[in-house]
This record gives sequence, structure tokens and C-alpha cells, in this order.
Amino acid sequence: MYTIFILFTLTATCFADFSDRARNFSIELLHYSQLEADGHVVISPFGIWSLMTGITLGATGESKSQIERAFFLPKNEETLVRGYKNLTKSVLEPQTYGVTLDIKNFVFLDKGFEINRNFQNTLSKDFGAMIQTLNFKDPNAAANVANRIIGKYGATVSNVLQSQDFLKSRMILTNVISFKGLWSSPFNQTDTNLEPFYDENKKEIGKVNMMYQRYQFPFSNMKSMGAMVLELPYGNDKRYCMLVILPYPRNTVSSVYNTFQRVTFKDIFAQLKSDEEEFGLVDIDVKLPRFKISTNVVLNKPLNSMGVYDIFEPGRASFEKVTTEEIYISAIVHKADIEVTESGTVASAATSAYFADRIATPNFSANKPFLYFVMEKPTATVIFSGIYSKPSVF
Repeated sequence: MYTIFILFTLTATCFADFSDRARNFSIELLHYSQLEADGHVVISPFGIWSLMTGITLGATGESKSQIERAFFLPKNEETLVRGYKNLTKSVLEPQTYGVTLDIKNFVFLDKGFEINRNFQNTLSKDFGAMIQTLNFKDPNAAANVANRIIGKYGATVSNVLQSQDFLKSRMILTNVISFKGLWSSPFNQTDTNLEPFYDENKKEIGKVNMMYQRYQFPFSNMKSMGAMVLELPYGNDKRYCMLVILPYPRNTVSSVYNTFQRVTFKDIFAQLKSDEEEFGLVDIDVKLPRFKISTNVVLNKPLNSMGVYDIFEPGRASFEKVTTEEIYISAIVHKADIEVTESGTVASAATSAYFADRIATPNFSANKPFLYFVMEKPTATVIFSGIYSKPSVF
């Protein structure tokens, strides 16, 4: 017998940094996920991290060690649980007007599957998971019941789980996370126009509905990254924001990736603050595509690339804290959606992308591939991250 742990991340529009040690985990995961999604991708590092943290508590031996190394998790279980609770309390209980953020964990058990009582209590008590026993031998009925439960307590869309997900499974873990943020300064829909979008070789590859506004947003010329960085705040207190990272002309998204080996998100926010203190906030002409991206990616290969192997291998996977049965993880599936519009986020190639000074009104025109991160600033936690590279009219 084997088990499938499935992660679904569902949002209306749109960490996962557990600590400073893990601040680039989200970048690494985004990098390997975009290889599976052909570059155009959105993921929720926080949702994935949350699920993997729960799996870690049931793993033993090398299975546990590989996850700890990949996700920079502490080895001590009490420290791990305490850190998870503290971080989720900080990030996922927003008081920001205009921002809603919800996360829920679900555990579905096959009838007759014996789960370790301590592990079950941990999932329920420490991770707030709803645990339900279903008859997996009737996969259609199981899927219907599971989807009703998920819809009632967390998901904003239907049919999260499919009947085939239950065919050979004994246990399914599902994580649902949703973010909806209204811009502090919304775009005017009448200023949105159809404009060309270019690839990294300055070749026009399509059209987008380009939103526009002139406003005093924090932005910086990050020479250390070879990119311009723009901060678009959500809500009324600037606790949550979208960071848009636009590579310089003749620079690429991949090159910007590599700079995260030495540049952290806290470095970026420090630079934004320093520039604001030195220059003050000045008007900036911002152009950003209105877009919607959906991603459905199997994370087995990305996690392999991050050093997680054993949990996917029969005979090598070790989940002694979960059950006495011989189980392994057949697939971790991640589904994510992001929608960016004039009101906010529900998750020319010839343009000058960086500026030598701030005498003239600067332009930030995201008309070529760029990275974006939906973040909670105080902890520099990445809630959603992605790459926009394939233009479409939305």
C-alpha cells in the first residue's frame, strides 16, 4: 500500500521563510518549479513549506533529514512546532484593512488506515488540521465529501480533489491558502491600454493589458541584482506588499535568480528604505500587466533537485511516526492561482529599466519577463512568488 500527500494551494488572486536561515528557500523552490512549468509560474512557498513541515513531523531517519536540510527546519520537534506557530500567527493573522489571508490544513484518512495517535494529535492541535475518515474504495463519494468539507472550511473554488486521487491512497494531506489584497493606491481602469510585451531578447512576443499609474512608490536601482525593484503596498498599513523585480536591459530573470545567493529580501527592503530616506518618495510612472496565472505542478522533481529523495521511494521512505504500514509519498501536487488587476491582487524592450538619478520622473515598465513576490514585510516572508513571461490579454 502507499499514500499520496497532495498539496493544493488555491487563491482568489494571488513562506516561506521559517527564519533567516531559510530566507532563500522560496527562491530555490521557485527556480526548480519554473523549470517544470516552462518558466511562467506562480507558487505559494508558504503553503508548500506548511505542508512539508507537517510531513517532517511524521518522518524518521534519512527521510526526515533530507526534508530538514532542504527546508532549513530545526531538528528539535518542539522548536519546529513553536516556530511554525509563531510565524503563522505573525503572517497569517493580518489586521491590515484591505487584506484577507487564510490557510487551512485537511487530512483525509482511508477507512481502516491506522494512524499514530501522537501524529494525529500534532496535526490537529499544532497545525489546526481538520481530520476526516472516508471510504477511499468509493473514490467518487470520497472526493465529493472531501470537496464539500474543503469548500465549507477553506477553499473558495470547487473540485479541489479528484476521484483518482483516492484510488491508491491511504492518506491525503491538503493545504489550502488564499490571499486577497487591495492596492494602497489602485490603478485607474481607464488608463489600462493594450501594449506589446517583449522577451529577454527584445523581441515582441504578444500583447498585454498594461495598467498604468503615476504615484510615489518605493523603488530602488539594485545594482547588486542587475535589476530595478518596485514595492506596491496593499491595504492601509503597508505591512503586505508585492515586490516586482525587473531585470536591467540585456539582463535575464535567471541572472537575477543567481544574485539571491548573496542578496536577501531583507537587503532589498533595507535598500528601499535607504533610498526613501535619501531621495524621499517621488512620483514614478508604473506600468504593470493585468494578469492571471494558474499553475499545476508536480513537486517531486523540484524537491529531488533540492535533495529530497527518500520520501518518494518505496522501501526507502520512513514514516514510522505516521503509521506501522509501509507507506511512501507518490506525489506532491501544487496548484496555485494569482490574479492581478487594477484594484489589487486576489494571488518596450527599448524602455529604460533603470535610472542614474531621480531628476526626471522615472519609468518602471514591466513589459518583459519579471519576478514578483507577495510578501509580509516585518518577517520578510514570501507568501506567493512567481514569474511573468508569457503575455496574454486579461
